[in-house]
Amino acid sequence: MRNVLVPVDFSETSLNAASYAVEILTGVYGVNMILYHVYEKPEHAATANKEMAGLKEKLSDIGIVKMQILCEEGHEFVHHIERLAKENPVDLIIMGMNGKNKVAQALIGSNTLTLIKKNICPVLAVPPVAKFSQLKNIVLASDFINEPSAAAVNSIKNILSSYYAKLHIVNVNPEHHVTITDPYQQVKDRMEESFTGFQHEFYFIGLYDFQDTMNMFVHDHHIDMIVTLPKDHNWLSSILGGSNTRKMAYHSTIPVLAIH
Repeated sequence: MRNVLVPVDFSETSLNAASYAVEILTGVYGVNMILYHVYEKPEHAATANKEMAGLKEKLSDIGIVKMQILCEEGHEFVHHIERLAKENPVDLIIMGMNGKNKVAQALIGSNTLTLIKKNICPVLAVPPVAKFSQLKNIVLASDFINEPSAAAVNSIKNILSSYYAKLHIVNVNPEHHVTITDPYQQVKDRMEESFTGFQHEFYFIGLYDFQDTMNMFVHDHHIDMIVTLPKDHNWLSSILGGSNTRKMAYHSTIPVLAIH
């Protein structure tokens, strides 16, 4: 992992995501963290650069990470991210779950969700209250139909090796009874081979409510990060929580990493 992009709009959510980024990247060899801000008018340039320089100084007190500042004028945030990712290969984007308008019931910020759908690179969405302490237990939510690609497996393995973390591979399906079906077993065997040499465990949970089950699993197993392999907008929304009372994304205190 070389370049990690951290967009900042100076909202509390984005500043918290930037702090989280510094803490999770401290000690990761060779990483370059790019603090990125888009301002709307030319006259805002000086102020934006000054504020970003101040933010960089504050973040330097949190952890030791190579950081650079990049400020640009523009209006189409996602378009700028796409262009930037092509000019400077970006391995990961870390940003907050909601944007500057702080829509209280939003599951995930529109820009964050759009970036995930664009599949520019993996996106780590950080909830507003997330605080980094450790990364020891990671859960991969899998439907056991769409297996992780080789690139996704490598991304997950890089995280596991960097933090000596354990991977919990979870499938929630009410059809699970005493044993899993042959198709599930075949996928399990292939994933078992993919993560050979890494600490991992499989869970097949025969319950109906995915969101509540995942919430309980995260709590009971002290999960520090959720990994999803989104196929589309609707699937990601179901992973993060729908209109149920307990919305995983809104109430979660742990980040969600989306890897296509």
